[in-house]
Amino acid sequence: MTVGGGGRRSLLAVGIVLAAGYLVAACTGGGEPDPTPPVETSAAPSPTPTPEPTETGPTKPERPAAMDRDDAEGAAAAAEYFLELYPYVMATGDTAEWDAMTWKETCGFCSGVREQALEIRTAGDSYIGAETTVTNAEAGEVDSLTGGRAVLIDVVQGPHKRTTVGGYLVSEGGEVRGQLHVDVLFTDGRWHIVGASENDS
Repeated sequence: MTVGGGGRRSLLAVGIVLAAGYLVAACTGGGEPDPTPPVETSAAPSPTPTPEPTETGPTKPERPAAMDRDDAEGAAAAAEYFLELYPYVMATGDTAEWDAMTWKETCGFCSGVREQALEIRTAGDSYIGAETTVTNAEAGEVDSLTGGRAVLIDVVQGPHKRTTVGGYLVSEGGEVRGQLHVDVLFTDGRWHIVGASENDS
């Protein structure tokens, strides 16, 4: 099954859920000011408000040196890096590296992630989670027809949540585990992702 516009929603980790909960902002207003100056009293000084903790976005994953290799090890490294980029792209809307290594014309998953990430950024929403751990990446032999390689890779993706600037819940999802089939091709001196699908075998 192809992962992308028609692929399993779970792998995109952007499943739609009903908005839950509302934030109620309490506003206070005052009347006309008292014309009489207030009497000075020895009151304890007001405590300095503590700033609310701010969440920092995910760190962009480091590009593995093995991606410079035009062999099975390089292919596996490219597939791993591609999947590890996912939470960073979704949280920041920074698609520069994603665009540079994916072929949206052939990879529906790649183009779907890009569109969703840019939509989240345009809306000003917050996307957190979906940390991706990849293991057991195994690259196959070079395809005699395309020159590419298929990489089978185990993926564990953590829970995610998307909220609006006002705190409304847009979507959330739990942990996802599975195995992906990632098609990669080394051309123009670098690896490109040409497709991604679930491994149903």
